[in-house]
Amino acid sequence: MATRTRQAFSLAGLAASVVRRTVARPFPELDLEGRLASLPQAAHTLKEPIDIRWNAQHVPMVQAKSMRDAAVGLGMVHGHLRLAQMEVMRRAAFGIVSEVAGKAALELDQLLRLLDFPRATEASLAMMPAETRDWIDGFAEGITTIAFETPPPPEFEIFGIRPSPFIAEDLFAISRLCSADYSWKVWRTLNALRQEDDWAEMWADLIGVAAVADEDIPYGAEQLDEMLPTAFTRGSNCYAVDGTRTATGKPMLACDPHLMIATPQPWLIAGFEVPDLTVWGLMVPALPIFGAGRNGHGAWGGTNLHATSSELVNVADEDVETEEIIIPLRGKRRVKRKHRQSTLGPIISDAKPFRMPAETVALHWLGHRPSDEYTPFLDLMRAENWDQFESAVDGYALPGLNMLWAGNEGGIGKMIGAHVPRRPLATPKDMVVSRKVAEDHWRDLVTGRDLPKVVNPACGFISSANEEPKDPEVTISLFFSAPTRVERIAALIGDRQDLTLQDFRTFHADVYLAPAHTLASALAVVARDVRPDARVTAALADWDGRYEASSAGALAFELVAKPLIDSLDFVSEKRRATPYWRPFARLTNLTDHATPEELATALAKAIDSAEPLLERHRTWGRIHRLRLAHPLTKLPWVGSRLPTIDLPTGGSNDTLMKSMHPFTQKVHGTNFAANARFLADLSDPDETYACLLGGQDGWPGSRTMFDMVGPWRRSDYVRLPMTAAGLDADFAHVTRIETGAPDA
Repeated sequence: MATRTRQAFSLAGLAASVVRRTVARPFPELDLEGRLASLPQAAHTLKEPIDIRWNAQHVPMVQAKSMRDAAVGLGMVHGHLRLAQMEVMRRAAFGIVSEVAGKAALELDQLLRLLDFPRATEASLAMMPAETRDWIDGFAEGITTIAFETPPPPEFEIFGIRPSPFIAEDLFAISRLCSADYSWKVWRTLNALRQEDDWAEMWADLIGVAAVADEDIPYGAEQLDEMLPTAFTRGSNCYAVDGTRTATGKPMLACDPHLMIATPQPWLIAGFEVPDLTVWGLMVPALPIFGAGRNGHGAWGGTNLHATSSELVNVADEDVETEEIIIPLRGKRRVKRKHRQSTLGPIISDAKPFRMPAETVALHWLGHRPSDEYTPFLDLMRAENWDQFESAVDGYALPGLNMLWAGNEGGIGKMIGAHVPRRPLATPKDMVVSRKVAEDHWRDLVTGRDLPKVVNPACGFISSANEEPKDPEVTISLFFSAPTRVERIAALIGDRQDLTLQDFRTFHADVYLAPAHTLASALAVVARDVRPDARVTAALADWDGRYEASSAGALAFELVAKPLIDSLDFVSEKRRATPYWRPFARLTNLTDHATPEELATALAKAIDSAEPLLERHRTWGRIHRLRLAHPLTKLPWVGSRLPTIDLPTGGSNDTLMKSMHPFTQKVHGTNFAANARFLADLSDPDETYACLLGGQDGWPGSRTMFDMVGPWRRSDYVRLPMTAAGLDADFAHVTRIETGAPDA
């Protein structure tokens, strides 16, 4: 409570500062032409002029004569669309958020400094080939051109931020921020349980065959210091079919990443064209790589592997060093703090969010070692076949990814992109290991070539949804997602041999959840005995298992779930570990282990609780909401001048169209979900499509900040053509950037 009070006073002071700067300045509404007018007419870092073509949704295609100039153009695109967002990411990567936000972000900065995302920067940049470094430097120079040669975004004036150059070191630190280990989320949840008497029993449950993890519910704004370091860890679905499964006889690929719901978007759509290469795809702001994309030879995408690229190591018996850090606060003040470091990594038990106050535990993380993730993605952009794709992915270290390929020649394949410690296939006794065990594990790292892969399977399709790899030689992770989504993909593809992109659009929007449907049907049988006349009983019995926004059955199931869990938890003889970090597993475990009498009694109470709420809300979308708003809407006297979106939405925790939520009877917003879509039909160079849950632009007042919300809900995508005719048809706005100084 004391922390929240301090944050409230600090935010109040920040709000007062904001009001003084902005109370009389409304945000002007800007259309596409108005936004493009701010771009500079020249850039001194270009060797030759470039064209940036734009479609009506503010999606750019950079046309250049060299890779270096293409990188500059892409950097300008990122800066134009997302400069304020990238500034926040840079400050988070270096732990200097407090310089803008004041004391409200002090604990966050302490954690970020301890995690030390930039630690391996110098060594990593030194190992990159000259071509890769040239690409990164060009991209950074493009961002810098926008920062200094165009009007600053409104957030800069509001918070007193001065433009500063972006350099390769900044981009690398941001990439490490985006590489935060998935297992940190799980550890934060489980560490609080390690002091319990029955911890050993719970841990054994967790690492059993059925104890696989799902993405935990992200923390609210009041726990920003706990949430941000893993805000970029992701879920996702990705699948590809070969030509035997499609109507055209050519492969297709679909990808939909799952990340935090945020405005501006965590993704942007972009492309570039040089004489021998054209690429379209999804990019993370500030990173010059395409996470999902297509070139003239094939398409790729991926999902988070949930690989454990970290180790918690007990260093209680070792000498550790203490270093003093200085954190700048808003108002030219500085705060001194102390961090402890071991030879294996920072003493993470000193960080409050990791909840290990009684121990001395170091975080041993692959991200603190030098590695080059940019070169593999540059090679991936130029891959012409599976062999080149495999070679590129093999050099990629972290964060661990399942990477999929579909080639024009007809081949498809899936492999792991990760370097992981050689952990034996054995059950660990605890989450924290000794130094000797850690050193044994990390003496030799396994790369993608040595990990499970699938190439041109007889079934004609490949898929990934954060599932556990089959038959690995080493322990990759203990916390994979349940197979629900990957099984749903297989069911939708079935034995089809006439698949089209329209089918893939339908798959992206699929909201059927088989485990929920099965459980709801079983509960309906019991409900007929205990509450035969209830509306909830009828809704459960009639439900088709689809979490449509208009579904009464989905609402009934969710309204029953929360009180049912509470009642069965109370009577359960065994406390189960999975409930703390996998909500649906908690419900199924409790119902499976309850006696018929316990279940009947608990369900009757749950139906009584749910009945008036079902009458009031009627459909799932009335309580399950999609909320999009720029962060400035949280500030008094500023937010009222910006639009917000609050819409009913379908989906649930493990539907293909993921939209996560806690079990609750209250109106709530989903804050972790499928938020970008990408499709590629290799039968036609113009048949590539993408869509964002929101829009391209991050500028307050821009009409292209939310203009894709409607198309998203209709499964209507933006076409990303590769031919000259396609570009002429869809990308009519052209910005010419000459060489030389902007005012020349």
